[in-house]
Amino acid sequence: MTTIKGKLTFISFWHPINIETEDGDVDLRIQIFGLFEDLNGQNCSMTYGMNNISIGTDIDSKYVMKFLRDTENGGETILIILDVPDEFGMQNIGAYLPDTLQRLNGMQVIVEVDDDSISFRHDEDEIVNEVNYTHNNSCRISEEDIKTICKIGQEDCCIFLTAGGNGFNCEKFNAGMARLLLDRHAEGTMNASRIGNCKIIGRVKNG
Repeated sequence: MTTIKGKLTFISFWHPINIETEDGDVDLRIQIFGLFEDLNGQNCSMTYGMNNISIGTDIDSKYVMKFLRDTENGGETILIILDVPDEFGMQNIGAYLPDTLQRLNGMQVIVEVDDDSISFRHDEDEIVNEVNYTHNNSCRISEEDIKTICKIGQEDCCIFLTAGGNGFNCEKFNAGMARLLLDRHAEGTMNASRIGNCKIIGRVKNG
């Protein structure tokens, strides 16, 4: 078992999945894609929570890993699913894993990988600001946190801070919106510069 600890920076599968460790930066795509290639065709299962995910071999699972990475013709396509042979049904790791990495973005994480599995989780030794879903997949932010946590108007303002009819919101945990903001961040088309390390812990009503 190899354990990697450090700060995660995630844009997409098509960018380096960087973890900043004490010994330097590591592109986790090497571990992720290497393992999935080895698991191709094997019985596997996936378990996940709000801030963690684990994928690995499971002889009792009806799901089989199907991994395809095609870099020909000047582009790149990636398929990662757990499929049920000759039946209808599948689990789309290509959706679940990026969503989890987006939620863990900017945080100190623990990655454990061996020949049969890989897992990601928040390093609980890191104390971070915790937020709740308040409406749909957005998180309303207080006036105080806008200034001290999100750092509105400052050089290191968080890229996930947005403003709208519901006031100021964090969109880090709104998967579709987060992907758009991460793309803009990677392209350098926004003034905000920081991937915040806030953590989602649940949902509140009338937040």
